[in-house]
Amino acid sequence: MYERIPNQLKFRTKALVVLLAVASSPSLRSHAQSPAAQADFRSGVEALRGNHIEEAITLFNKVTQESPRFAEAYLNLGLALSQAGRNAEAVTALKQATLTRPTLRGAHLFLAISQYRMGLFPDAAASIRKETALSASDPKAWMWQGVIDLASAHLAEAVDALNHAAKLDPNDLDILYHRGRASLDLSRQSYEQMFRIDPNSWHVHQVLAQAAVEADKDADAVEQYRRAIASAPPQSGLHEALATALWRLGKFDDAEAEFNTALGIDPGDTLAMYKLGCLQVDRSKASEGKPLLEKVALADPSLKLVDYYLGRAEMQLGNEAGAVVHFKKSISLDVDEETIRQSYFQLSRAYRRLHQTADANLAQEKYRQLHQEDRQSRQDRLEKIRTRYDRDTQLPPAPSDAPLNDSQTEP
Repeated sequence: MYERIPNQLKFRTKALVVLLAVASSPSLRSHAQSPAAQADFRSGVEALRGNHIEEAITLFNKVTQESPRFAEAYLNLGLALSQAGRNAEAVTALKQATLTRPTLRGAHLFLAISQYRMGLFPDAAASIRKETALSASDPKAWMWQGVIDLASAHLAEAVDALNHAAKLDPNDLDILYHRGRASLDLSRQSYEQMFRIDPNSWHVHQVLAQAAVEADKDADAVEQYRRAIASAPPQSGLHEALATALWRLGKFDDAEAEFNTALGIDPGDTLAMYKLGCLQVDRSKASEGKPLLEKVALADPSLKLVDYYLGRAEMQLGNEAGAVVHFKKSISLDVDEETIRQSYFQLSRAYRRLHQTADANLAQEKYRQLHQEDRQSRQDRLEKIRTRYDRDTQLPPAPSDAPLNDSQTEP
């Protein structure tokens, strides 16, 4: 059975408060309840809010007997029974709520949750789809549809539901956790099926190469990418990935050759063009790298390190004024901290070559400030690790009234 969600109780309680507010609304007066039934219902609501579960169950049972068409009473009875762990009885009450008023929002959701807890996944799936049809903008309903589909091994459907939930609430950690789980399970299922169908497929070698890259085993990645390339139709992406692994291994000539092969297959491959341009700048071949990077800057603005490398290219070519423009743009973009620090450092060099001493000093001071902040941050992290290690390995002090050893005598 699929693992229960970690914040299930918190979600249930929060949703319960919402539903109680609905159940206490003027809809209470839309049915012909007697004053006594209305009073018992409100008392049940207060008992449930106060976590007096058995009292709430008794009161809501009484209300449903007095007013058998009161859907909210069945809903709250089901919630109270669920809180008490009496899921089978909760299912009965919540089913009655949905039969009495099929459009009662929340009833199908909590019915699905109770059915899920009992392992009744097909019933839960049917119930939760009724809820998402009624409450299409409720991210928790879509989350539960994904959780139930995941438990039913309907992985593609689970991913779709959880992606929709994440669009409705992008910052919900429960939703993000389950979407990640569903996506990983779907990927694992796809890869396992690939291995079963053809273990020698070039796609299999590609997957093995990607796994090697993630494990920082670049030599293994190179071997697997070469095997994939040997049996695959021409794929610029395979050559680009192989070139990147070769670059990390310090095999720069081989890497350049593979990047060029990728561009020969697909001249519009901006990722291969970008990486080749950066590699050529790293190798002080700015006259070759700059034209590539300029094309990338026009074709794909999302590759934000282009300006940093264009600045370096301009420096190598003696165009310090152009370098200043690119380094200042690099600093203004949402790039990583190391690139920002290096941009300030390179900017100070460009200003000095332009004899703009004041600007150079400001850029140098900013670089030093960021560098010191980085050093301090690293030291703080190291100190935390060291403190934790000392605490974990330190022996506790002996108690002052410790029993004497055999060699000791009492004073």
